Amino acid sequence: MTIKKLLFGTAFLIGAAGTAQAQYTKDVLLFSQGDNGGTARFKAMGNASTALGGDISSITGNPAGLGYFNQSDISVTGRYLNNKNKTDYFGQNTISSKNNFNLDNAGIVFHLPTYRNGGNLETGWLNFNVGIAYNRNYVYNNLLQYSGINTDNSISHAYADQLNSPNGMNGWGQEIYNNSYLFDFDKAYQNPYNPIVAGANFDGRNGLKQVNSILEKGSKSESVLSFGANYSNKLYLGAALGFTAFSYDNSSWFTEYGQTMNVAQMTKANPKSDFLKPGAEYASKREMLDKDYELYDDYAQVTDGTGVDFKLGVIYKFTPTFSMGFTAKSPTFMSVRDESYSNSEFRYFKPNEDKSFKEYRTSDKAGYSYLEYNMNTPYKLSVGASQVFSSGLITADVEWVDYGAMRFKDAGAANKTLEKDMNQNIKNAYQGAFNARIGGEVLFDNVFSGRAGFNYSGNPYKNADYTNYTASVGIGAKLGRGMYIDLTGAYNAVNYKESPYTIDEDFWNTASPAADIKNQRTNVVLTIGSKF
Repeated sequence: MTIKKLLFGTAFLIGAAGTAQAQYTKDVLLFSQGDNGGTARFKAMGNASTALGGDISSITGNPAGLGYFNQSDISVTGRYLNNKNKTDYFGQNTISSKNNFNLDNAGIVFHLPTYRNGGNLETGWLNFNVGIAYNRNYVYNNLLQYSGINTDNSISHAYADQLNSPNGMNGWGQEIYNNSYLFDFDKAYQNPYNPIVAGANFDGRNGLKQVNSILEKGSKSESVLSFGANYSNKLYLGAALGFTAFSYDNSSWFTEYGQTMNVAQMTKANPKSDFLKPGAEYASKREMLDKDYELYDDYAQVTDGTGVDFKLGVIYKFTPTFSMGFTAKSPTFMSVRDESYSNSEFRYFKPNEDKSFKEYRTSDKAGYSYLEYNMNTPYKLSVGASQVFSSGLITADVEWVDYGAMRFKDAGAANKTLEKDMNQNIKNAYQGAFNARIGGEVLFDNVFSGRAGFNYSGNPYKNADYTNYTASVGIGAKLGRGMYIDLTGAYNAVNYKESPYTIDEDFWNTASPAADIKNQRTNVVLTIGSKF
């Protein structure tokens, strides 16, 4: 099952109300995603940091790791991102990509020892360190494009599903039916509204040419204040308070090129159709038969939000070289503002003519939606272990994320039904998932080190195929006088299916179209820091 089909259902999804609810369901997950971020060193080790400390990444990872610091530290991390999509839509392959440079992380740790001169440096509370960091934990910048010849159905079938749904002829539906001239009405059927699409392209070949483009912009970041303490170099405790902010822009353009039915096809489909009736009052419909058409379905969304969360962490050294760690992160309690626009445009052409003879575009009011709401992201529980050797270390984490516990709430008294439906959609669509991370570091000498890691993210969807993994390698060098530099390359691949629209498959006896997507994110991360 495709992800969009799972989220959006098959009964109706086009039109202002349907599109908005569908997008909210998707957004709850989108705005819940993100990693702990941090330095190039920990990214190279797959971000497996639950049982490690002594790195700026501990501020946003396991705050207990701040207790490892025996001197202050400051660092800045930049990232280059190449986001590439390879798609297959009805056998046609398309490649699209988008590049981005940004500040990924900046942090500082203040080492605050608690012992007095001449005191015992091995037992008791040895330090109480404070860390402050800015972390960009998700970049939304993405360009997804695909096209192909659909021989199975048309987006007009999804429109018809909306028209035939309860209250489907209110607002948007009434506009589409009265002005697009693409739908016939036959009261003899339970679903009386049907498109007059012939299923042929401009050149008369079977199938409809369809093109879809989705452009996403924005990012999600957090500012974190963390505290970590060291007890007898064995027990490390930490707590963190995070403040999240995000902005997200989504623009999509779907285009379909096809032909309307000719007289013979219309007569076979519905001999009593208004498109066949004589008389001046039906002339505007009769002239729509046997025409080429272009159908544009556009969507634009601007969303921003802020939130707060907290995290508790602990690391315990069972031996001087073996330790285990645990973190518990609360949901991020977010306030969100969402504004969206959807429009449909129809252009009709006489055969072999480039200039359209009829055009119609839905009103801005029919496709406008604005909503302020609150949402809770999933809580997260992580456990990890690390083993230090004379020439390096190995570390591993397992994390549980309960995506089914996400919540959509406080959308206002007028939207109680929407709130109830949204939370039911979340329960139906999402599930808890385990994430696994493993990494290691090798010390080549007193200056240079090498790292590698692997990160697997579990499937958040109940009934959709989804794979997500990241492989990373990196190197580091100590430059003297406390200075250090780390460089990491990370390759992330996500495989999934995406539908430009969904239809009532049982009624139309055909499957919703789906593009096979392979999203590849290549990151190059550079950290420069200094201990003082």
